[in-house]
Amino acid sequence: MSTNDLRNFPAGEFKYTFLTTDKGRIIDLINFVNLSEAKYFICTAGYEDKIISHLNKYIITDDVSLSKAEGNFSIVTIFTDEPAAVSGDIFNLKLEDNNKNKSYRINEKDILFYDDVKFPALKILCADEHIDVYRKLLKDHKQLSFEEYEYKRINEMLPEGVYELNEDINPMECGPEKFISFTKGCYIGQEVIARIESQGKIPKQMLLVTSETEFEKGDKIFKSEKEAGFVSSAVYYDNKYSGLAFIRRTELNEPGKYIVKKGNSNSELKLNFESKELINTTNNI
Repeated sequence: MSTNDLRNFPAGEFKYTFLTTDKGRIIDLINFVNLSEAKYFICTAGYEDKIISHLNKYIITDDVSLSKAEGNFSIVTIFTDEPAAVSGDIFNLKLEDNNKNKSYRINEKDILFYDDVKFPALKILCADEHIDVYRKLLKDHKQLSFEEYEYKRINEMLPEGVYELNEDINPMECGPEKFISFTKGCYIGQEVIARIESQGKIPKQMLLVTSETEFEKGDKIFKSEKEAGFVSSAVYYDNKYSGLAFIRRTELNEPGKYIVKKGNSNSELKLNFESKELINTTNNI
């Protein structure tokens, strides 16, 4: 029922996988954590009921029970180039040499895992009542503001949550193809995704956009008075507006200006097709 291959998936590991509709659109990108005593889907906040409903729709003969975890949980992200050192110093946990896709119990409720989807980071899935404990443990590390985090995420072109992971988007359009297996066989939406991959014709492409004037999430993008796409994320930081946008493939081939119309004024967008170098993230949270 999901895009990634979850066979031969031992306890103590995690994998990302998309859940998609029968039209190949994103329901969510979930992190499937396989612990010896339980298995968890870490999903976008507020998507829990939608995911359970989607999976139950296709569970017919299997003996599977799905439920929301009791209590409230948060994700604490520690950006670091030295995950083994940080996990040892702060949590007294020794990461395995090949620490990718590994998950570790911190205590009865909290889980630590190493994530390098776009930048190296340790992530903690923790019960909300433990948040203050981690704040004290990480008091010597810089805490990013919402704007700083969004600027970093957007400039590294990391799709996230309700912004880019929704039913307006196909997984092939937002980049993380390593969460899609093209050899595992059928899943919901597989025919649409396989056809896009085989033909090499992605309907629209996620790009980094910048402007000296304001634009917002949800703004429509025009080119030569023709609608060409939309803004999915936006943040004002470092004296400029940055965002992620989806532009139709047919509108990327010809030269021209990309404009967001705001009342009687226009914001001209600069599109960045190049991958950007990682921002120095050591000792940030």
